[in-house]
Amino acid sequence: MLHKDWRISRGKEYKGIYNNGRRIQGKYIIVFTQANQLPHNRFGIVTSKKIGNAVIRNRAKRQIREVIRKNLNNLRPGYDVVVVARFNVKEAVFELIENDFLRLMGKASLR
Repeated sequence: MLHKDWRISRGKEYKGIYNNGRRIQGKYIIVFTQANQLPHNRFGIVTSKKIGNAVIRNRAKRQIREVIRKNLNNLRPGYDVVVVARFNVKEAVFELIENDFLRLMGKASLR
């Protein structure tokens, strides 16, 4: 689990990142990034009901959270990152989600 200081929690913050941040699409996830004034990154994970029932959504969130935790030290600090799971994330294994995340972080110049 990410530390409380490393999470995006308010709807207003999500809205600001969606409207003003950079959007990068991958095969299994979509990433929104925006610079913040903090010495660390903050993350938010979003899964909609289009993905499936609660079991599938929670599994997707757990996998994305683990990808973030595993690669946290490889990312450049000072950004807010919102990861949105796409509809086909339920068909993906962990390695595919991780590869997609790392590719998108490279595109966003955070790696």
